[in-house]
Amino acid sequence: MTGDGEPSGFEELLAEHCASIGALTRHLREVILAARPDLTERVYRGWPGLGFHHPSRGCIAAVYPARDHVSVGFEHGADLPDPHGLLEGTGRRLRYLRFKPDDSAPTHEHLIEYLALATA
Repeated sequence: MTGDGEPSGFEELLAEHCASIGALTRHLREVILAARPDLTERVYRGWPGLGFHHPSRGCIAAVYPARDHVSVGFEHGADLPDPHGLLEGTGRRLRYLRFKPDDSAPTHEHLIEYLALATA
């Protein structure tokens, strides 16, 4: 962890992205940690993303900044209910919510709801 509570390498992860993507990534991180303070974080430089780990369920989600959006991927998203039809992806396991700096859907309330489903 850095002095401000961010995991080591978090700012380096954001350094290659524009200011709006960096701000959105930071905001989504704050939403996740406020909703689920029991989660721990880890920067994955190879993916590159910020993983969130539950004490008993292991890695449940990760935030992935990209050129024009930020994805929040759910490790076992293919097994999650999708009450709002917002999960994207076709892989065997991973599903994700895609956030854009100027977009209103999905909302942060949706993110919190999907986090609860992932940790249930």
